Amino acid sequence: MAVAREYWLTITTVLVLALTTSFLTFGQPLAQSWVQETSRQAGFVLSNLSISGTDRTAREDVLALLDVEAGIPLMSVDLDGLQTRIEALPWVRRATVTRLLPGDINIDIEERVPFALWQRNGKLRLIDQDGVVITRHGLAAFSALPMIVGDGAPQYISNLYVAFGKAPDLAARVKTMVRVGDRRWDLLFDNGIRVKLPDDSEVSYTSLTAWERFVRLEAKHRLLAREVSVIDMRIADRLIMRVTPAGRRMMDGKEWAT
Repeated sequence: MAVAREYWLTITTVLVLALTTSFLTFGQPLAQSWVQETSRQAGFVLSNLSISGTDRTAREDVLALLDVEAGIPLMSVDLDGLQTRIEALPWVRRATVTRLLPGDINIDIEERVPFALWQRNGKLRLIDQDGVVITRHGLAAFSALPMIVGDGAPQYISNLYVAFGKAPDLAARVKTMVRVGDRRWDLLFDNGIRVKLPDDSEVSYTSLTAWERFVRLEAKHRLLAREVSVIDMRIADRLIMRVTPAGRRMMDGKEWAT
């Protein structure tokens, strides 16, 4: 009897699995079709499409990707597919697509924020705070942005973006960010002074920690106003500065640059 029960249990399990597979293969599309047609008959069809959050993204570019038109059953619209296509646009960082019965589709777009110009192989590209390339065209409008240099520099730019947000006025004076040896950053300021940040592999003394330390020192001692060419922040417990020739003459004359 136990063998018979095990036999029929096995047969039943196989039948259930087969019926489930058949429904998923053939029944689900039929069910979806029925839902779409029923919703259309109930008046749930696309009548209004709203797009918000666009500044640099043209509405026409968004509409060209949607492949929807007024009057189609609202339940037939693939929201995930729309989101994926919209987020492929160069200026779109994130898109939220929602359906609102009886006939609305709302698209809310978060655009990328230009952060820097990336110089690579003699060519410039506009990148956002995540290091994503936005465009290679029309860069004259962004000439005031800082420049980053280095083949792999964009993938590390987000840490600098966070750091700069803590002292935006001082960060605005940074004109070039150079990725050194794919390990760390040198920051070149508007007066030519170079600030060296520590290796990214450092755990206890990170580039963010070094930047915060530099912000405090600059506020207290006005380092950028002194006759120095390099401010080395790579060692946690010391500050090394390379004095300019003019600064050395002042030192030889027993006078410190102020």
